[in-house]
Amino acid sequence: MTLKVSFKWVNPQDINVLGLDVAKAKIDICFLGSNHSQFYQIANNSQAISQFSQELKTLGLNATIPFVLESTGSFHLLLATLLKNDGWNVKEINPIITHQYIKHTVRGTKTDTTDAQLLAKIGLIEGDNLKSFDRDLNIIKLRMFISFLAHLETLIQQSKASFNALEKGLTTLGLWKSQELEKMKEAIKILEQRAKGLEKEILNIQLSPEAQKQVDCLDSIVGISPFTAKVAYALFAHNTFSSKREMLAYVGLDPKLKQSGTKTWALRISKRGHPYMRKRLFQSAFCSLQHSPYFKSIYDKHIQKWKHHFIAVLAVAKKMIYIMRALLKNNTQFDHNYHLLTT
Repeated sequence: MTLKVSFKWVNPQDINVLGLDVAKAKIDICFLGSNHSQFYQIANNSQAISQFSQELKTLGLNATIPFVLESTGSFHLLLATLLKNDGWNVKEINPIITHQYIKHTVRGTKTDTTDAQLLAKIGLIEGDNLKSFDRDLNIIKLRMFISFLAHLETLIQQSKASFNALEKGLTTLGLWKSQELEKMKEAIKILEQRAKGLEKEILNIQLSPEAQKQVDCLDSIVGISPFTAKVAYALFAHNTFSSKREMLAYVGLDPKLKQSGTKTWALRISKRGHPYMRKRLFQSAFCSLQHSPYFKSIYDKHIQKWKHHFIAVLAVAKKMIYIMRALLKNNTQFDHNYHLLTT
């Protein structure tokens, strides 16, 4: 597709939404109207994006029209930031939602232009349910650090498991004599230290007074560490959840349902959402059992019903999600005594 340099072919009165599919080098754009779609392509750099924004202003496009893009790592940040700074209505969508829509299309086609068109259609369907892009640089930095730390911890965990299996096998056979493997063992330890250092750096990221107040609200929950509170704020505070079930689904704690005729079964948790937040929640749930009579009562209630230990801990983690949503919504701190009285 060749790059067009003029928007004279676009009727601004007949544009309802823009879908923008972002790649490393280029951006595919779909202008979606009432009965037609028009496609456009620009380079993913500041000069091309600024020119594109200026062309839209010259065209007279309504600034309230949603610009829908997918949160694709770091590729979309330049586009979203520049458009937001220019006053456009930028909406950010989770890739999980896009994948679900693709699975339910008849052909299942996936190209850059069809992705841009799909994002535009999702913008029409979801409307105000889509969250606006937050251009707070500290929040962006916080999310990027958390994303990298999650990948780093997964790498360390996998490397340790593989290395321990190798070390055990070679030691059993009396073959554990390798300088390179000893250096690798030290390298894994250094990575663990760097991960701990990154946690401290995340804790030291300065937020606005309003944001820090909400972090403190989450930190007031027994079992939630200051680090987990900051992670939860970065992931939850700027998302629009219409219900607590949506918040559960965001971290993959919603049940996977199976239906046959008039019967419905709830299977294991879906695990579709954010894996790192789910991991931190389970760690917090385990911790709360040692320090909170309220959360321990929830755990004991399920154990008394002959539920498995994992199911009981899962119930505590879900309750934490519900409480988090209430605290963020009301901007209040957790009252442990109040919850004890209501049990």
